[in-house]
Amino acid sequence: MKPKKVPESYSDVNQKLEQIGVKVRMLRKEMNPNYEDFASHSNINKVTLNKIERGESVSLRLFVLTLQKMGVSLEAFFKGL
Repeated sequence: MKPKKVPESYSDVNQKLEQIGVKVRMLRKEMNPNYEDFASHSNINKVTLNKIERGESVSLRLFVLTLQKMGVSLEAFFKGL
């Protein structure tokens, strides 16, 4: 049995994670320019928020929770990405 073919290289995935991070940072800055203040007021772990904004891997659960705390739906977030 042939191994499953990965549709995209890791560099493509990393690039998309960076795009997601940039968008999260942009949305967060619209709400509060200081990520530590935003994290504290939104009850989000500041390390998790920082990882997302840098395009690092976090659990999907934490990512969705962060979007919910920002008041952004998945559909709205991924539109145009």
